[in-house]
Amino acid sequence: MSHPNVDVMRMSDEAMQAGDIEKFLSYFTDDLVMHAGGQSSLAGTYKGKEQFQELFGRFMELAGDYSFEPHSYLADDEHGVTMQKSKMTKDGKTLEVDEIFVMHFRDGKISEMWYVPTDQAGVDAWLG
Repeated sequence: MSHPNVDVMRMSDEAMQAGDIEKFLSYFTDDLVMHAGGQSSLAGTYKGKEQFQELFGRFMELAGDYSFEPHSYLADDEHGVTMQKSKMTKDGKTLEVDEIFVMHFRDGKISEMWYVPTDQAGVDAWLG
C-alpha cells in the first residue's frame, strides 16, 4: 500500500499524460506556490493556481512536443519527490533530461512545488 501523497503525485502525472488539465489541476491547492529555478524566461516564483496554469501553458508552448516517464515517487505526510525522465522535441532537435519535482502537501493536495532539472543550463537554453 502506497502513501496517500504518492497516490496524489501519481494521479496528477497520469492526468497530465492523458491531457486532462482540469483533473491535473485538481491535485493542487488554490494557493499553490511554484518555484522554477534557472535563468530561462520561465524562471521565477508563481503564486496561485491561475499563475501556475499560465506557467504550465507557457512551458508547453516553449517545450515543443513534451513527454515524460516517471520512475520514482517518494513521500511522507508533508513532503514528496517525483523523479522522471523527460523529452522535449521541436524544430528537429531533442532535449532529454532527468527532472525532479519536490513538493509540500496540505490537506491531501500539492501546496508548493520546486522544479529541478538535472541539466538546468540545457533547459534554460531550450526554453529561452
